[in-house]
Amino acid sequence: MLMFSLIGISSSCNQQEVKKDNETTKNPSGYSTGAVLWQQHSAEYEAMCYQAYNIGERRLDELVDTSKFYEKPLAVVMDIDETVLDNSSYNATLIKNALKYSKKTWLEWTAMQSADLVPGALEFIQYARSKNVEVVFISNRMEAELDDTYQNIIDLGVDTISKSNFYLKSSTSSKDERRAKVSDKYDVILLFGDNLGDFNGVFDDTTVIERKKHVKNFRPLFGDKLIILPNPMYGEWEGALYNHDFSTSSDFKDSLRMNALNIFSIED
Repeated sequence: MLMFSLIGISSSCNQQEVKKDNETTKNPSGYSTGAVLWQQHSAEYEAMCYQAYNIGERRLDELVDTSKFYEKPLAVVMDIDETVLDNSSYNATLIKNALKYSKKTWLEWTAMQSADLVPGALEFIQYARSKNVEVVFISNRMEAELDDTYQNIIDLGVDTISKSNFYLKSSTSSKDERRAKVSDKYDVILLFGDNLGDFNGVFDDTTVIERKKHVKNFRPLFGDKLIILPNPMYGEWEGALYNHDFSTSSDFKDSLRMNALNIFSIED
């Protein structure tokens, strides 16, 4: 089993509860066990990823093999985490060791350069490059993670992308400014992501209701210019449940998740 160097905790600890200071507290990452298991073990997850990238290849054929005149070189923009790189081993390790996400453990994970590829990502990137379409990555990994991120991707067989094509986070998590910079240089014909904020900033830091309203407005673009990948483990969808405040206690976040469930009445 994959372990970070900082984690020397026995894997025999209960996945839902952990003993700390003689008190039993809930595993802060235990609620996501089903999501991580689904991503790691369901054939349906792989099928959905292949479906997304198959659509992307077909759209490339339609957009590149056209008489339309483009003023700038063509490019596709891709998020990295859960779009190109699968980080489910990081999330699984948090669950097994009753830890919650932290910048420290995340940086240790990315430094390992051990993330695997999302199914279909490599083949799509190779297909885009075969059509002379540039591949640009816009990610909220920090700029300090560039070397490790680049090496992880290169080691997985993506050897045709320049480091200058990686637009990582310097200050703001919003990708609008970085998308604008890329659009100044290229005609962006497709965008890939697992989070709606990978497509447009209107989806960032807003409510569940507003995000769904925006989805309806963007409906014609899904499968046309915007290609979304499955990620049940984390994302803005979860932040919207917490009013984007991840600093609250695990118990309070758990109560918000439970209160958000749409249920039906069961008679005794």
